[in-house]
Amino acid sequence: MGKFIFDPLTGDPTILSTQRVARPQQTDGVASVDSIAKDVDFFAKGNEHLTPPTTFQDADDWNVRCFANKYPLVDDHEIIVHSPDPVKDIEDLECEQNEKIIRAFLNRVSYYGSQGKEVIIFNNKGGKAGASLKHPHSQIVAAMGFPGEVEKEKSAALHYYNENNSCFWCDEAKMAVTEGTRVVHESSHFVIYVPRACRWSYEVTLVSKNHKPNFGFIDEMEIHDLAVVLKAVLKAYDVLFNLPDRNFWIHSMQYEPYHWHMGFLPHIKVFGALELGAGIWVSDKATPQDAASQLKEKVQGFCVQ
Repeated sequence: MGKFIFDPLTGDPTILSTQRVARPQQTDGVASVDSIAKDVDFFAKGNEHLTPPTTFQDADDWNVRCFANKYPLVDDHEIIVHSPDPVKDIEDLECEQNEKIIRAFLNRVSYYGSQGKEVIIFNNKGGKAGASLKHPHSQIVAAMGFPGEVEKEKSAALHYYNENNSCFWCDEAKMAVTEGTRVVHESSHFVIYVPRACRWSYEVTLVSKNHKPNFGFIDEMEIHDLAVVLKAVLKAYDVLFNLPDRNFWIHSMQYEPYHWHMGFLPHIKVFGALELGAGIWVSDKATPQDAASQLKEKVQGFCVQ
């Protein structure tokens, strides 16, 4: 089982998880590929015996299935298989199927929330983005709390609220809408925008208009809307950058003054020494305004199809 280790000077966390070197590798990542594992779809319908037991599925003849990760980063680490299709991902699936994926996310958030645990949902597509298996899936990790970026956000959000008596993410979304030039899309329930200090070119943030700290609190209308805009953002990346490897994640907390949100990032460059050695991100492909303009055209077009 993995464990957190911390830099003695900065306190920055690392998960030490050497057992994961044994996991099958089907993408173009750096790990070696087992010739047998390369041809096996571990997540296919009918291959349930190749994975740990099911923790959630939406029907007896499942459309979405969850189970514990066989090579976990932390004690509670699950796989969420997007569909029985070994190739189609969120950007290719019908919105009805994407709603089922979101409901699976919500089921697991509720399950771990009932135990007082926080969760991080994340998605890696392609070897450059950290995926090892090809069958489209997301992952969820749960713990009593997470060090690193989420803890920094939590502390900064509380500090911001104490100084401004308002939510940071609500204010950021309103500012983006007022300025206009960084907004990628505004739907009935969400604002999607390029952050003012984007760490990576074409990185975008999705914030719900209805302030809620916990992703698990979203309602049926928001589920449908999220299924549409999630597909549109990922499809826009595919069209603009020729099917890039990419990531998205959901940050959520159980309590105020947090505001759940999503981040998206396409892998259209590689880390350099400044990022890795100094922790300073370099966004060199487009300004936030130019990135928003290019993404906006595609995302809005996909939202109305």
